[in-house]
Amino acid sequence: MVENDSNEFKPVEEHTLLEVGSDSASVQARSERAEPSLNLRFGQVQVTRELGAGGMGKVYKGHHLGLDVPVAVKTMSGALARDEMGRQRFLREARTAAKLDHPNIVRVLDVNEQDGTPYIVMEFVDGTDLSALLKKHGPLDGVAALKAVAQVADGLAHAHAMGIVHRDIKPHNIFIGNDGRVKLGDFGLARAVEATTELTMPGAAIGTAHYMSPEQSNGRDVDQRSDIYSLGVTAYHLITGSPPYSGTTPVSIAVQHVNNDVPYDREKFGHVPDAAVYLLIAMTNRDTAQRPGAREVHDRLQQIVGQTTGSPNIRLGSLKDLLKQGSVAAFAAPAPTPSPPSPIPAFSPPQQAPMQQTHVQQPMHSGVPAGYTQPYPTSSNSSNTMLYIALGVLAFLFLIMGGCVLMFAAA
Repeated sequence: MVENDSNEFKPVEEHTLLEVGSDSASVQARSERAEPSLNLRFGQVQVTRELGAGGMGKVYKGHHLGLDVPVAVKTMSGALARDEMGRQRFLREARTAAKLDHPNIVRVLDVNEQDGTPYIVMEFVDGTDLSALLKKHGPLDGVAALKAVAQVADGLAHAHAMGIVHRDIKPHNIFIGNDGRVKLGDFGLARAVEATTELTMPGAAIGTAHYMSPEQSNGRDVDQRSDIYSLGVTAYHLITGSPPYSGTTPVSIAVQHVNNDVPYDREKFGHVPDAAVYLLIAMTNRDTAQRPGAREVHDRLQQIVGQTTGSPNIRLGSLKDLLKQGSVAAFAAPAPTPSPPSPIPAFSPPQQAPMQQTHVQQPMHSGVPAGYTQPYPTSSNSSNTMLYIALGVLAFLFLIMGGCVLMFAAA
């Protein structure tokens, strides 16, 4: 869903149609104007209201009469459904996604057709998506964001173990319930309609291009490692409030992912544990062979959270945990960090080309990627440095004054 300053409902963008509906503010604004009940039914699902519509179809909220639970129903538009190959692929991908059973993945409950229209029944997330939170609140709480990414990585590890690749990980596809549970939606469905959202279509895939891996942007076959890159860029967006690259077209954004290393600026990541930044650098490495797997990402983030908070629990208490600090400026200055950090991260982040940064690069200890200085300068070190500089200046002035006195005495 798209949310604007006036809080008015806007239709779902075409490339995000197959995303799970949620009771975000924009949806609630729309529902107030909607009919209390629509005379529409899909199998055992009685539709209660329309959540959005686009060129690919519609999204509804409904009530599953058999299970007695709220659900989301996604339908394929008539124009697309008339393409036999496209319809069959849509159904095939949905049935593949239905095989996934994990608490951090949105469940597919039913896949069927009605009057020639394919539809998917999925669990309804009582909350919102991370894209809506970013648009409304800006950067999310750093440690809470790491917990959310760890939950997504746990779901990804389950899918990857079954040979299923998501291909379209981004904040709009990650949902968080009011209870704090994070879920990844739309497994495989992006691939089912990718022919309709070509990267070269003006504006069609600009949202996806922000998170697209270099190999995917180049049109090469992708595997699980592409999901890791997209998850790393998503984490970047959650922490900083914006994706690493911007542009007016999907192609201009994709080119930057292909040609540049993702930049990690201390000013944007100073409130995040060093080990987490090194992990993100590895996840967004342009060399697919250097990226960690989803299980390693989950385990490492869980370890980092445990070292930072004293508890390895990555479950959020509620959706509001992500909103405790709404901008980077609100974060306190980072605490002093020992050099080198202990323990050393389990993985060895790969060396990359020097990144575009404003700070002066310093020698790194073993295992730290080039382009990211280590460790943070501590407050005591900074104070001592300033003291030494001040004493040196005073000594220099005293020497000059002494020399002048001697010259006048000699004269």
